[in-house]
Amino acid sequence: MPDGFVSGAFSLKKTALLAALGAVCLAHGASAGEERAERVRGYFCEAKADQIAFLNFKARGETEVMAANAVNKGNARMSCAPYLPLMAIPGKEQTVMEGGLVYKLQSFTFLPDKVERWSGTVLGSLQQAAHDQDI
Repeated sequence: MPDGFVSGAFSLKKTALLAALGAVCLAHGASAGEERAERVRGYFCEAKADQIAFLNFKARGETEVMAANAVNKGNARMSCAPYLPLMAIPGKEQTVMEGGLVYKLQSFTFLPDKVERWSGTVLGSLQQAAHDQDI
């Protein structure tokens, strides 16, 4: 066999190996966001403001179902809803103070649709009770 044929075959194998390695790297890069994904569940709202309203109703003693219904009725559309365990990528986390309450909010991007929804909790109140104030 001629020397060029052997080196040509080696070159083809090398090229195929590099192409396969490149495909694996691209696939890994495409799924990098999915690796950060975690399983979440609970009540999520489309907008951050809707999540704050939802948490405000809960802070006043409403159940999650009643709070979601109140927000949805006020918006005249479905914004807050319970989500069964789904895969989502955690996003922005924010602390917001509004109406004397402190909220911790976090966005999640739900897969595979890649839609953003907000979740959160009430951390506490900045208001002092009347019996704690000096007169």
